Amino acid sequence: MFYTKNFENDYSDLIGLLSACARLHSDPMMYTDLSGNLVGCNEALMDLLALKEFEEIAPLQDWFAPQGVDLSYLLSQSGDYRGKIDTSGSGYDVSVKSEVILLDHHSIIGVVFRDTSIIERARAAERYFEQFKKKFLTTISHEFRTPMNAIIGFTDLLNNSPLSSWQQEYVQLTSRSAHAMMRNIENLLEMMEVESGSVHTNPALFNPLEVYENFSQQFCDLALSKNLGLMFLIDPHLPKSMIGDQDKILSIMRNLVQNAIKFTGEGGRVLVEILIVKEEGHFIEVEYAVSDTGCGIEQEKIKTLLRPFASAWENQRRGKDGLGIGLSLSHKYVDMMDSHLMLASEQGKGSRFSFRVTHQLNEEGTFDFIPGTRASIYTEAHQPSISGALLLKYLEMFDVQANVIHDLINTALQESDVLFLDIPHISKAQIDAIKSTYPKLGIVPIMKLDYGEKANGLIDSVSSIVTLPILPSSLHKTLAVIWHTMPKEYISRSPEAQSVPSAENIKILVAEDNPINLKLLETILLQEHFRVVAVDNGQKAVDTYLKEHFDLVLMDIDMPVMDGLMANRLIKEIDKRDGRGFVPVIALTAHALSGDRERIVGAGLDAHLAKPIDKHFLLQTMDRYLKIAQQKRQSSIV
Repeated sequence: MFYTKNFENDYSDLIGLLSACARLHSDPMMYTDLSGNLVGCNEALMDLLALKEFEEIAPLQDWFAPQGVDLSYLLSQSGDYRGKIDTSGSGYDVSVKSEVILLDHHSIIGVVFRDTSIIERARAAERYFEQFKKKFLTTISHEFRTPMNAIIGFTDLLNNSPLSSWQQEYVQLTSRSAHAMMRNIENLLEMMEVESGSVHTNPALFNPLEVYENFSQQFCDLALSKNLGLMFLIDPHLPKSMIGDQDKILSIMRNLVQNAIKFTGEGGRVLVEILIVKEEGHFIEVEYAVSDTGCGIEQEKIKTLLRPFASAWENQRRGKDGLGIGLSLSHKYVDMMDSHLMLASEQGKGSRFSFRVTHQLNEEGTFDFIPGTRASIYTEAHQPSISGALLLKYLEMFDVQANVIHDLINTALQESDVLFLDIPHISKAQIDAIKSTYPKLGIVPIMKLDYGEKANGLIDSVSSIVTLPILPSSLHKTLAVIWHTMPKEYISRSPEAQSVPSAENIKILVAEDNPINLKLLETILLQEHFRVVAVDNGQKAVDTYLKEHFDLVLMDIDMPVMDGLMANRLIKEIDKRDGRGFVPVIALTAHALSGDRERIVGAGLDAHLAKPIDKHFLLQTMDRYLKIAQQKRQSSIV
């Protein structure tokens, strides 16, 4: 309906045309002459003003006068006004647009009102929905991770207890299922984060060798359970520090390694490569790759491989677990870093996934290199083992001239500085025989980490021992002994290790409000012979810390009375006030979504470990920070 006043003949011929135009607008609108006198309006304007008769409309200037708006300027300049209009004491948040229209030699001003409160309500609803999604993801992540931490933790402890064969099998099946469920939960939550648009790249400074070597330890048990050869080739030329999104890189690599292990049969091999492929100024391009000798991927499956859930049915058909979203998630993360996820696969022979990331250099490499060293790798087989072949590649990266020999009576040994023994069984008698023939030759056996007492029995007879998996830092220590830049005692009886007190003399403060997870942490630490004091909230942690001295603190974040962030801040203040020195505070938390690590470490905690906690990684992290604390104490004394 179109409302008008009674006009003289000058406007009567325009009423029909104006009425037709007004019906096209769902927004409130009206027409005025150049003086601001109302000509007509549509029904939407009458509804906005809650009026029944056109004559009830107040003079137009009265609507804008309280806002200090010049009506004549607004109308003459085809104005655009945002604010309130006042009609009979009622205020409306509106956007007003006006435009001069020439109709049949008459200048008419069309004015359209848009209720901006609707837009604001929509924006408020959108903001609420975004906050709801974030809170939902955070809550779900926390509520899943907290009980899964206890399930996985106690199952792993039970797995290392004396059990009958059938009990051992049941526990292993439970553990495998729990880990599979946790991987699915993590991938699903990450995918929800990405799809919500709340995930962005977070480049930060990090030590690549330290991060990637720690990462390599996470899959040892998984590979061992399938009797797989899991190897890491990490470029020793990587800088000491560089800039990149380590969380997303590790998430991608974790998915690729887990998939490689999943689809590789017993006795197969998985190789993880992290290599510099280009250096240019202050930037390096690093290739990250995971290769396996598994079943490979059919060509027709490759097209749908990156679609979420596309491979879920295929996993079920093959008796594998997984929702089929790990690769899709990895692809999205790679894309965020302006790269591409590449695949080379042959059915029945294996697959290789890779991607490249450009990093900005911050600090030059960690290791020194002394060219000219000559090494021999002895193997009884026709070719070196997988670990021996990997060692050969590492030696080339360290500028060592290396060759493979199959006979210990060999002229090459006369010219070699070191002999690596790539044989399954090594005895002290064998080593003594080699030393008597080549007294100046350094001898280094390659041994599994779990050789234990056997390795200890050989250490006095050899220059060093290369333990599997081979990693750059441990190999560099061995070469440093050969180069005479480091005493052998650093390898066999590390002064760094000696400086840390035995576990019985280390006191740990644990703050965790969940009683089951608190029991788990206490059990793990007491089994390792640490002294433990446990509390169930941040306030108790601070009160206890004031009364006693601790060597390390394990801190949950979400706790009643006082959270872990505030407790950590007060603990650091106590250290500073009382001159206690550096006491590491490690966060053990169910907050593991994108940005949580940066937020927590940025709040002052020294490290972030996400639940469910891996026992070996926890102990490894504690050991590293206890050594850092000891070094800082010694440097302060000097």
